[in-house]
This record gives sequence, C-alpha cells and structure tokens, in this order.
Amino acid sequence: MPGHKNLPAIILATFGTSSPKAREVYRGIENRVREAYPKHEIVWAYLSHQIIDKQRSLGVVLPTLSEVLIALAGSGFNEAVVQPLLTVPGEEFSIVRSSECVGIELSISAPLLSSEHDLDAVLAAISAYILPDVTTVLVCHGNRKYSEYNEQLLRLKKMAESKFDNLIVASIEGAPGTEPLARAREMARAKDAVVFIPFMMASGEHINRDVMGDDAESWKNIVGARHSTCLEPLAKNTAILNIFLNHIEFAMQDLRKVRQHG
Repeated sequence: MPGHKNLPAIILATFGTSSPKAREVYRGIENRVREAYPKHEIVWAYLSHQIIDKQRSLGVVLPTLSEVLIALAGSGFNEAVVQPLLTVPGEEFSIVRSSECVGIELSISAPLLSSEHDLDAVLAAISAYILPDVTTVLVCHGNRKYSEYNEQLLRLKKMAESKFDNLIVASIEGAPGTEPLARAREMARAKDAVVFIPFMMASGEHINRDVMGDDAESWKNIVGARHSTCLEPLAKNTAILNIFLNHIEFAMQDLRKVRQHG
C-alpha cells in the first residue's frame, strides 16, 4: 500500500452497486478525496453482503470493511478514518460504527446528513438544480424496516419543501414513501414536466427501474408528465463531495486529539 503509514489511512465505505455505470461514479469520488489528501492511503470497503456475494459470483472481489482493516493493520498502518458514503446515519452506518481492529485507532466519520448544518449545506448544494417553475422530486432510498433511520429524511423533507414550493421529497422505501408523488402529479400538470434528483451517491437499479422504468408503477409513470428528466446522482455534485471532505477533516482532527492526549 503506497500511502504514508505514519498518516491515517482513509477508508471510503460504500453500500455498493451492481451497476457498472454506477461504479464509475466511485472513481470520481476517490479522485476528489485524493486531491484533498494526496499523501494518505485511500481504500474502498463495501457494506452490502448481497452486493459483495453477487459480485464475487461474477469473479469481482469487493472487500468488506473488516477485511480492509485487517489488511491495513498487516501493512503497518496504526490509524484510519472511515468515511461512510451514506446519505443518512441508517442501518449500514450501525455496521460501520461497530467496526474495530486490533492495532488500528479508528475515527468514524459522519454520513452526509448528520446535523442541522449538513441539512443546510445539502439544500444549498442541490438548489442550483431546482428550476423555479418545474416540478422537482428528490428521490431518497429510505428504510422499510426501521423507522428511526428515516428521521433525517423527514427533516430534509420538511426543510426542503418549505424552502422550495415546487420540490417534493419521496422515498423508495419507508417514510416519506411514494405518497408524495400524488402531489407531484398535480403540480407537474402546469408545465407537463418533472425533474427527478437522485438523493443517492450513485444511480443504480432503483433509479433505472423504480423511478425511470417503463413499468406502470415507476415514478415517471405515476407522475405522468410528458417530459421526465433524471439528473446525475449526488456523487457528481462537487458541493456534496465537499461536505464529505469536511466530515473527513473532522474525523482527522479527532485522531489528532487522541494522539495528543495519548
């Protein structure tokens, strides 16, 4: 591993995707982090065992977070920052928070939406893509099993819809769910157009099938506008990546404090 072993390694932990096009997005994320931390070792870890198993059956090995930590320790690294590339502190974040490795001091960074400041920063980051006279739908993932993991999305919905009167926030699973699409359908009639913004780091099957698919139950067809457009995912938004970089820096500062008081 080429990074300086006396500097904390940076682990980019992602849910993962089976879409080759979506995986290309990861390269852009890594390049942005490398620009900010050129002397640090930067590695990827994957959180979805379903994705990991599927890719391994195709001959593609995606390392788990535990495997990455063991490899870093074996290579002589003593510290690491784990940056979860997650939109909310949900189910996958609980996996990250429980991680540990003998010999490595870990600092767990925050997902995208982890504070009121993050909410403000995210709204500022997507505001340029919200045209004042076109109905826009923010496409979130959500969690159907654990309602507590949807709390940040509901806060986002409240703040976003109060700030932009043409914006609707909905989710594939859990709350706020797809019920808001009925309102989006009514709003879209005026211009016969709708713009979908993926509130996901990469656009995979959910966007291709659930949102923009040809099935009658796809979001595009539920809204029913003549003109339906889907924008790039969050990882293509420089301002969004800057929020993650700020989180990484906070995690780096935490490691420095541990070092100073050690």
